[in-house]
Amino acid sequence: MKEQYPDLPVVCGKTVYNFVETVRRKYNLDKEGLSKRVYEKMPDTPYGEYAQMDFGESRMPTYRNDFVKVYFFVMVMSRSRQKFVYFSCTPFTSALAVYAHELAFAYFGGKPRRIIYDQDKVLLVRENLGDLILTRTFRAFVNEQHFQPVFCRPADPESKGKVENVVKYVKRNFLAGRTFNSLEVLNTEVLQWLEKTGNGKIHGTTRLVPAEEFEIERKYLLPYYGEPVPPKDEPKEYHVRKDNTVRYRTNYYSVPSGTYKNRNTVVWLLENNGHIELYDKESGKLICRHELCPGKGKNVCDKRHHKDKTRSVNDLQVRIRKRTEDDPTVILWLRNLEREKPRYYRDNMKLLLHVISEYGKETVIAALRTCLEKNIYNSLSVQEISGSIHRSKDNMNGMTFQAPTSIPETADCHPEKTDINQYNKFFE
Repeated sequence: MKEQYPDLPVVCGKTVYNFVETVRRKYNLDKEGLSKRVYEKMPDTPYGEYAQMDFGESRMPTYRNDFVKVYFFVMVMSRSRQKFVYFSCTPFTSALAVYAHELAFAYFGGKPRRIIYDQDKVLLVRENLGDLILTRTFRAFVNEQHFQPVFCRPADPESKGKVENVVKYVKRNFLAGRTFNSLEVLNTEVLQWLEKTGNGKIHGTTRLVPAEEFEIERKYLLPYYGEPVPPKDEPKEYHVRKDNTVRYRTNYYSVPSGTYKNRNTVVWLLENNGHIELYDKESGKLICRHELCPGKGKNVCDKRHHKDKTRSVNDLQVRIRKRTEDDPTVILWLRNLEREKPRYYRDNMKLLLHVISEYGKETVIAALRTCLEKNIYNSLSVQEISGSIHRSKDNMNGMTFQAPTSIPETADCHPEKTDINQYNKFFE
């Protein structure tokens, strides 16, 4: 728009975006190249066959005029729309998610045959074209309870829209305007809300009351004979050090580079089956997992957490040798540079690549030859010498020589000779 209309007033990019979106909606203009998903009304699922589960999170105000982040577990029966919600002050781990499942089964008085999930790391390690690798805790729970977990495709929340709507319902109805007192109070209040509102009012789609419809569905559920037992360990806060490590039991465990933001950066740490698991405090997502180190004062580092400088150096070497066609002068200079200045080897190579791009292969090789003769191992010097050689070439190319068209008159002139006796007079 600025290219076509130079006198366009100064406006925010977001304002332009909102205006364009309004025009698209008004005139039904679709974006080119985007394929539309075709939706169709699905038939009602059989009673007791399916449930959907998801996690949510929200910030709640407290009586101390600050905010606390809460995490919640939601399960909804697909046919009756009967819901269950459980809150936690810490991110959900596999053990805590299993506990929430058992609370839901106890609340429903049974369990469905299939439960639909997102591909969440709390439950699923990896999915490969239908082959599921569950986390050890969740796999043991599934084998014990004999229900079938069904995982959606990655980044496809619409395939479990019922529970997605319940998550929004909890945020916009139950949590809206509510002040956090304690976790126990919050879980008591949400059960009361479910009884009166979440399961007690007519559902907007089915036009039925979930609690009444669930009385029919309850008869089709698989029996649940267990008893919910809270997990023994809960995540605890640990500060991230500025070298991107976490100190736990006198040992130092690495976290991905960039995790540390400031002195207030913290993560959740949970010890689980001989491993420590570190979770992001804001999102609750698993950051990394380490084997628990039995020693003291050890550094436990995952190489994936830090940039591989060796690989970067090797890549630079390959690029320089390729640009200079493996010239022996270049190879010898690089070898001597690495020996003389190993700490600055990578920085010098980065600058050398720039110099090659600026002045060309032949000029840089000539400069390196001069540096080898004078034992100079610094890319700044190579840059200066290359510039000098380049300027000399330009000056030589700019000079022109013209042959004379005629013999000058002074060509036939002969200098006058002075008698040497005149000089002898000065010494008499």
